[in-house]
Amino acid sequence: LVNPYPIFPQHFTIVEKEHVPQRIAPRFADMLELAHRLSDYTLFYNGPCCGASAPDHAHFQAGTRGFLPIESTWRQCIGKEMARTAGATLYSLNDAPRTTFVIEATQADSACRIFRAVYEALPLPVGEEEPRMNILALYKESRWEIFIFPRAKHRPTCYDAKGANCLLSSPASVDLGGVFILPREEDFRKISANDVTQILSEVCLPLTALKQNNP
Repeated sequence: LVNPYPIFPQHFTIVEKEHVPQRIAPRFADMLELAHRLSDYTLFYNGPCCGASAPDHAHFQAGTRGFLPIESTWRQCIGKEMARTAGATLYSLNDAPRTTFVIEATQADSACRIFRAVYEALPLPVGEEEPRMNILALYKESRWEIFIFPRAKHRPTCYDAKGANCLLSSPASVDLGGVFILPREEDFRKISANDVTQILSEVCLPLTALKQNNP
C-alpha cells in the first residue's frame, strides 16, 4: 500500500492480511525475504511501543534505499564484533547516544539465528509481549544489512512537556536511522542538536541493560 504520510521519495506499507498484533519474532525471516525482493528499498519495523502506527495490526514499511544516513555511515562506527557464524556477523556500533547492533549476512538462516540471540538478550518490559526495538533491513551486493535499535522507552520527556519545552518527537526507525521527523513546523524550526542527543539518550536502551547471556 502507498503510505498515506510518506517520508521517503517512495514509501510503502506492507500489511498482514489478517488482523494480528505487531510482533517481529515470527516475521523476521519474512522481513529478510521482503528486503531481498525489494532491493531498491529499505525495510523497517517499528515495535508496538516504539513508534508503530498500528500496533494491533502486523506490518512492515519500505522506503527508498539510500535515504537514511546510517546506511552509508555505519561502517565508520563499528565498535565491536560480538558474534560470527558461517553466514553472518553481528557488530555493535560506537554511535552513542544511540545503541545500535548491525547484522551483516550472506545467509538468511544465519541472520535469523543471530537475531534470535539479540532478541533473547533484550529485557522484556512488564506487561509487554516482546522486547522493545526498531529494525531496518536492506539487501545489496548479495548480502543483508540489518540494523537493530533496542529501546528503553516509547517517547522522550519533551513529548509531554508543557509550553516551550514541548517537542512532539516520537522516534521510530526512520529517526534512529538518522532522519528526525517533526510533525509540527514549530518543532522543526526550534529543535537543536542538544535536543536530538537528549531524546536519543532517553529512548535508546544502554548496552548495560542487556542480559548477561548477550550474544
